[in-house]
Amino acid sequence: MKPMSPLLAVLVGTVAFSGGCTFPSSTSIYDRSSAGRSMTVDTGDVISVRDVQVSGRTTIVGTGGGALVGSAAASGGSGVGGAVVQAAGAVGGAILGEASEEALTRQNAQEITIRMKSGETVVVVQEVRHEGRVRAGQHVQVLQGGGGTTVRRLE
Repeated sequence: MKPMSPLLAVLVGTVAFSGGCTFPSSTSIYDRSSAGRSMTVDTGDVISVRDVQVSGRTTIVGTGGGALVGSAAASGGSGVGGAVVQAAGAVGGAILGEASEEALTRQNAQEITIRMKSGETVVVVQEVRHEGRVRAGQHVQVLQGGGGTTVRRLE
């Protein structure tokens, strides 16, 4: 069996990786599992905000794509030694591909501490969306249920 050319391996990896990308939207996007589920709504005031990151995804796209590229890059040898080098390239590529995918899909987020109107204090971590960042002192709406909690600014 003839090994895959490095150019073809890169092309396959690029197509596979881009399949997991999404395009920005100007509207609020809810996860499909949240549609049709009720949520409780409460209000409160933001006490503090801290910038954090939400870890990225690791899927077969990064792992498999990395393995293909690593295997192709290490190909060229013959016999048992060539097979061992190609296998090591595949393993190394899979590790690097998975780590790269995780790093590339991390999201900026905020850890938001809110004093609810009931007096209770809650902390919500949410990705920074196109609506903008939440700031200390803002009055917010907290939606709970439907698979998670969302904080929205009340203008």
